[in-house]
Amino acid sequence: MQTKYCNRKLSLTYNDKEMNIDTEFNVGDSVCYLSGDNIIHTSISKITIEISYEDDSFLMVYKLSDGVSVPRNNYPQWGKRLFRDKDSLMRYLSES
Repeated sequence: MQTKYCNRKLSLTYNDKEMNIDTEFNVGDSVCYLSGDNIIHTSISKITIEISYEDDSFLMVYKLSDGVSVPRNNYPQWGKRLFRDKDSLMRYLSES
């Protein structure tokens, strides 16, 4: 597998197929999320991508510096979203 990473896009060559994955955040980016009534500020410490041999689907997980792991492609099941800053989180809440 060959990997290139730039501007929040991850380009993988896997089984002679090229996959472009929008990572949304980079390692080191500051993010925040809601935990109950609290806004948690943290950062992305690691991005892990698992690729299925059966159907070439993938799972991307953001590991946060506070120890939480966030599956990127299943926000509804996880019930939490990551935001770049408190303002974008508050905007999201006001629109909901």
